[in-house]
Amino acid sequence: MRGGMLTTMTLVNVEGYDEPAIKICPNGTEGEVFELSGVLIVLPTQPAEKEIKGYGEANSMQMWQRLPMPEELSRIKSMDEWAEMPREFRQRFSPYIEEEFRRRREGFWFFNDGVPTYITGRHYMMLQWTKLDIGYPHYLAFQREIFLHMAACEADPRCLGQLYTKCRRSGYTNICSSVLVDEATQVKDKLLGIQSKTGKDAQENIFMKKTVQMFRSYPFFFKPIQDGTTNPRMELAFREPSKRITKKNKTSNRGDALNTVINWKNTTNNAYDGEKLHMLYMDEAGKWEKPVDIRDAWRIERTCLIVGRKVVGKALVGSTVNPMDKGGREYRSLWADSNPQERNANGRTKSGLYRIFIPAFQALEGFFDRHGNAVIDDPDEPIMGVDGEEIQIGAKSYLKNERSSLKDDPSELNEVVRQFPFTEDEAFRDSIEGSLFNIGKIYQQIEHNMDLYPNPVVVGNFIWKEKDKEVAFSPDPNGRFRVAWLPPVEMQNVIKSERGKLIAPHGNIGCGGVDSYDLDATVDGRGSKGALHMYNKFNMQYPANMFVVEYASRPDLAKIFYEDVLMCAFFYGYPLLIENNKYGIARHFESRGYDGYLLDRPEHLSTPGAKPSKTKGIPSNSQDVIQSHAHAIEAYIHDHVGVNYETGDYGRMYFDRTLEDWIGYKITDRTKFDLTISSGLALLAAQKVKVEKKQSSFEDKKFFRKYKPKEWHR
Repeated sequence: MRGGMLTTMTLVNVEGYDEPAIKICPNGTEGEVFELSGVLIVLPTQPAEKEIKGYGEANSMQMWQRLPMPEELSRIKSMDEWAEMPREFRQRFSPYIEEEFRRRREGFWFFNDGVPTYITGRHYMMLQWTKLDIGYPHYLAFQREIFLHMAACEADPRCLGQLYTKCRRSGYTNICSSVLVDEATQVKDKLLGIQSKTGKDAQENIFMKKTVQMFRSYPFFFKPIQDGTTNPRMELAFREPSKRITKKNKTSNRGDALNTVINWKNTTNNAYDGEKLHMLYMDEAGKWEKPVDIRDAWRIERTCLIVGRKVVGKALVGSTVNPMDKGGREYRSLWADSNPQERNANGRTKSGLYRIFIPAFQALEGFFDRHGNAVIDDPDEPIMGVDGEEIQIGAKSYLKNERSSLKDDPSELNEVVRQFPFTEDEAFRDSIEGSLFNIGKIYQQIEHNMDLYPNPVVVGNFIWKEKDKEVAFSPDPNGRFRVAWLPPVEMQNVIKSERGKLIAPHGNIGCGGVDSYDLDATVDGRGSKGALHMYNKFNMQYPANMFVVEYASRPDLAKIFYEDVLMCAFFYGYPLLIENNKYGIARHFESRGYDGYLLDRPEHLSTPGAKPSKTKGIPSNSQDVIQSHAHAIEAYIHDHVGVNYETGDYGRMYFDRTLEDWIGYKITDRTKFDLTISSGLALLAAQKVKVEKKQSSFEDKKFFRKYKPKEWHR
């Protein structure tokens, strides 16, 4: 792009890091190195302090300040008028114009509350020369991060662009519109495109209201020759206009035009198919609904940015996230494929994009001090905001207060959390509407788990210290197990047998559920994971009604998974309930002499009058079992997840992966929900008597009714 479309010279090795860092200085200088959303970025070399804007001023007075154009120069509206000015006038103001072009290319340094601060040229152009509908924008620290990350995406020859998951009103549309104008007014023979959730949004809200108006606000020396109307509806074209006679009987021909165009397209999967794009802005990508699919659209549009192996264009993709059935699921898939820490052999992410997320409390409108820094925590004294109003509390407290006020309205609470997320997981929350389980309570629990310190969950592996005699738990951040409670030493590795057969010694205390698999590998190399939950039943001695172990992994060999499960069962001494259609794990336990650890079909899940089954476990395709399995999870969530309104206490369900699996669970398509299956099996194993059906049964409704807020208080 500017200065040439990126070469491998922008990538440099940095001591202490495995991945190369990305230089963003147009002159190739190398200064401070920092990490942003998994991307290493090398800033330009800092100039001498006396050369930095604001040097010598008191820290409190050091901040971004837009400097208006000299009054005499501001009267000039076109290059024609400039050319007609006296030579002395042009000589006097040429240095000023040249300096603005330099800042546009190289970026700008200024002191901000005592800190030398660098902003990219694109950021400078937005702050200094891009007028919005509310005037010129303020400097905001979080937007600096967006621009720095964007610069790295542009400079990295492996990257196809930026993917930003955001909160509401973070200004990303303004940022991207300003970048389109900045780029289009510099490059020759290029096409820059715009798409949004609808064609109307792309045309009216982005192209006409923002892009065109931003260009009109530019000073004359940044405006190239323009073809067509000053208020275009379809494209902003920097082509040579037809020669015409002016009032002064002069032609408007001023030399070669850029021949560059910004246009918009309707929201279809193949809108720009076959085009060669220099830049593409895909607005509200998390809200594109069927029949449009953002994943399919991106698969096509990305080909417009690549010629052979060379990246010739970049994309800017950003959005808040819709519910999963309204475009959110497809966007989440694109997000998962854009992790810069997961690359193929060519050094590219699966999507080609680099993702970035900034918490809402760092980007919340109205919570920035005079220096543009986010006021996150409650200040000791009121702070003057960048908007001239005092800030009494921090953004985090403000958002938590908003959430707290909606605790009795789970649907509205969920929407507020999703639109102003603290974490990536919150950004991708699903809508409560139509959910099988009480998602409001599940999200209460997830939010509670976020605030726990220290976190009770430890990641690691179970290993044999002495085979068939002693298992130990070994913490490992890359381990396959997540453990929330370890039994006391005297309870670990207890060996018990009956009639010469090993059995689980602590079945009165706890039990487990296993969702297994039999094949080492699938045709597509993926397949379901093996899942395990260990669960403490009601008891008076140890933590009760609590999941204590979570496992979700698919080792290369199925027998590795089987042995993982066996070691965990041996360590805790808990029996396991499995599905009897996947019998590989049962054969493994039998061959190792541990088949006594596998439960028979629980009595309360047996068909009345049926002969006892000789097969361990329960049938996975039995409708009675499927319904009982769902009822067990439903009841557990009601009783032990989220807030208990009688006591005010939160549940002790600390495994967020399982909680999130429950959120998306579809009883008609159970195969994708490994953790839901294993957790439900553990709950079924813990039941001793048949649970009476509620008056509102599954036979009277479509699988599950939605919880209403008043039911929480029962």
